[in-house]
Amino acid sequence: MIGGHDVMGIFINWFPMLLLIGVWIVFLRRMQGGGRYMTQYQKDYMAAAERQTQILERIAVALEKQAH
Repeated sequence: MIGGHDVMGIFINWFPMLLLIGVWIVFLRRMQGGGRYMTQYQKDYMAAAERQTQILERIAVALEKQAH
């Protein structure tokens, strides 16, 4: 039979591990670029990177046309 002290002991022993797992999950979501966690700086950076990619793709297409 489990008494009140045993349940509290189990909770106290497992709490740090559960806390670490929770923090790990939050960091995983943030690193995936999860929408609501994304800062304005990150959004601006992503937009600039997308614009640069589009420009480089246009240059590659133009050079490819010149080569033929």
